[in-house]
Amino acid sequence: MEVLLEILIRASIGIALFYALYWMLLRQSTHFNANRLFLLISLLISVVLAVVPIQYQVLIPTPSSPVLNDYNGIFNRDIANTTNDVQDSNGIGLYGTLLFIYSIGAAVVLLRLLVQCRKPILIISKSKPKKIHDCLIHENKVFKSPFSFFNRILINPEYFKQDELYDILTHEKVHIQERHWIDLFIIELLTVFFWFNPFIWFFERAIKQNHEYLADEGVISRGHSPVRYQALLINRLMGTEVIGLANHFNSSLGLTRFKMMTKEKTAKRKLFRMIWGIPVLAILLMAFAKPEYKTTTNKSTVETKSEIINKSKSIKVTGTVKDNKGNPMTGASVILQGTTTGTVVDRDGTYEIELPKEGECGLIVSFVGYETVANTLIVEPSASTEWEHSFTMEREVISIDSKDLMNAGDVPPPPPAPEFEKNSDKPVFFIVEDMPEYKQGFYGLSQYVKKQKSKLQNKFGNKLNGKATVGFTVDATGKVTNIQILDKSNDIAAKAATKIASGMENWKPGSQRGKTVPVDFAMELEF
Repeated sequence: MEVLLEILIRASIGIALFYALYWMLLRQSTHFNANRLFLLISLLISVVLAVVPIQYQVLIPTPSSPVLNDYNGIFNRDIANTTNDVQDSNGIGLYGTLLFIYSIGAAVVLLRLLVQCRKPILIISKSKPKKIHDCLIHENKVFKSPFSFFNRILINPEYFKQDELYDILTHEKVHIQERHWIDLFIIELLTVFFWFNPFIWFFERAIKQNHEYLADEGVISRGHSPVRYQALLINRLMGTEVIGLANHFNSSLGLTRFKMMTKEKTAKRKLFRMIWGIPVLAILLMAFAKPEYKTTTNKSTVETKSEIINKSKSIKVTGTVKDNKGNPMTGASVILQGTTTGTVVDRDGTYEIELPKEGECGLIVSFVGYETVANTLIVEPSASTEWEHSFTMEREVISIDSKDLMNAGDVPPPPPAPEFEKNSDKPVFFIVEDMPEYKQGFYGLSQYVKKQKSKLQNKFGNKLNGKATVGFTVDATGKVTNIQILDKSNDIAAKAATKIASGMENWKPGSQRGKTVPVDFAMELEF
């Protein structure tokens, strides 16, 4: 609901600005085709920019967050998703009420449009059209005034007895030939979504009025007498039922329409007034632009183990990489520290890698959601040319400190990909690992947590006080599962923490070489 409300507000601002520009600079112009394009394009720009705002990247330098190894032993990875038992304090809430009112209004406007279109559609479907002056005409006694409906003209039989029939048909024919129904379809559809915005109704009136200017101009350009045509309009000045998707012959009758027929043509140089739309567009682009927050982190440190091995000329290290349950860690990255030399663990959990010259070598194994293992191998001269070295990886629980989400940085990533080795013929190995990411990164997560904490504080008041650490898993689809309380100072704080975790949107899941994997988190919340 919040996203929908934001889109509607942004689009409404754009619609209001563009209409103000039209009203001040263009409504008196006789460049009717240019005005038609301006009205339609400005509407579409307002909506498109609201739905798909441009994004710019903001880099937030932050230190690495620690891994909460203390919770590894108590984090239960086999529980069902915790049921949230904290109810919203305001029932359906403010957003729910606004959504209900908005839906009712949109439904009423849509129903009104469907009811208006029902009669013309029934007349067209049940009657056989006559072809007069290349126009498909349906006779009817329901509507007094003639009008065009898509590519058909509906007219009362009484008009066939009058001399002005040809003028009327020419007028409606212009509407059909210039496909004014496309404009009407777009604006009527937008009024359903933006019924609450008065400027959308001003746009509708301006579009229909401009259609009549175009039709009047078309009639006169085809050799019809302006004086006789104006007299016809005055004679037909009467009340008529208005249909949104129809161009009525009597529509927009008034002094302005007569004035525009005989008004001296606006100078072409005044078309440059439309350039004022560029600053309006720039304002909307800047106002609607959304930041995409990216955090930069320091390299995480890992504990290393040392082992002495022997080697003469070269040595091949083979072994397995498995988790603590014996399952193969397929896709894990195995690299020589400080180089671009590496390999990927096979399906059966095995790997093979060549060590460089004798000396000290760091062998690093990483997998998203698991503790990175770094072993130091010291190579000494010997006849041995092969060595077996296996790794066991443990799941880790990543710390999220809600108090410092904006400053504490992103969760610690696996070891970054080594830099290119210049002037080297050795194959370059890339680590392809990504940690889960919330919408807009940690900035988006911090904004969500702050908003939820404020709502819960309003509900519980002074009763909500203390700390709670909530654990959860971002599974391979990005869904938040395995919600559990790892530590708490009281039950209310625990319930509030559960509420916050269970209300999260889906994350972008973590991945290991393109394959999505689950990752565990622990978030400490203070109320």
